[in-house]
Amino acid sequence: MKISDFSIFLFDIEGTVVPVSFVHDVLFPYSKEKMGEYILTNQLPENTLERIFIENSSDFAENKFGTDLQKVPSEILKKEISSYLLYLISVDRKSNPLKEIQGKIWKTGYESGKLQSTVFPDVPEFFKRIAGLKKRISIYSSGSVEAQKLIFKYSKSGDMTGFISSYFDTSVGGKKDKQSYLKIAEELNAPPERIIFFTDINEEAESAIAAGFEAIILDRPGNAPQPDHSLTKIPDFSGLLN
Repeated sequence: MKISDFSIFLFDIEGTVVPVSFVHDVLFPYSKEKMGEYILTNQLPENTLERIFIENSSDFAENKFGTDLQKVPSEILKKEISSYLLYLISVDRKSNPLKEIQGKIWKTGYESGKLQSTVFPDVPEFFKRIAGLKKRISIYSSGSVEAQKLIFKYSKSGDMTGFISSYFDTSVGGKKDKQSYLKIAEELNAPPERIIFFTDINEEAESAIAAGFEAIILDRPGNAPQPDHSLTKIPDFSGLLN
């Protein structure tokens, strides 16, 4: 099947449309810098702390508070949680509550003008070519949906959200899980074989292929080297849909 025959173009973000360096050298440090202040000065959703505790229960198995969070003074608990979230950032843990809090911190940074995202220079033109063919663009990233939208709204290339029809984060499942891609296909109301997925990670591409998708690996500067594989690899989008 030719690239132009696919109905939906599904994109990973980090290492695919956005440089790894932007995520690790700009976004992560910003959220680390602002984490303590944000946790102490904002009212968190009612179940956020419980979700952090449940998702990372092994880390808390011998914590000094036990499991009854209601008995812990709020200020003490928030300081402990802030420190723990910084730890999760340092080990790049895919924690949904962490991603949601990071998204809110980044939102403030983008809206204040302190943050502006960088996309690879070939991405805006490729999105335009896809839109010109009346195809749909979707995003699937481990970052929260809110964080994804901010990246595309506040990019140095302008607001790109008008090209994107839907966003998915790990609430649909992990990116190395075949079932996640089947769920995405179901939510998009599209046959898996009509979806092509672009990522920088072999295991993610393999899981998408196992679900019936096509997949292509982006070999961008700064990406982690991927093992030799039969998967299609490209350096950028410049030669596609021309």
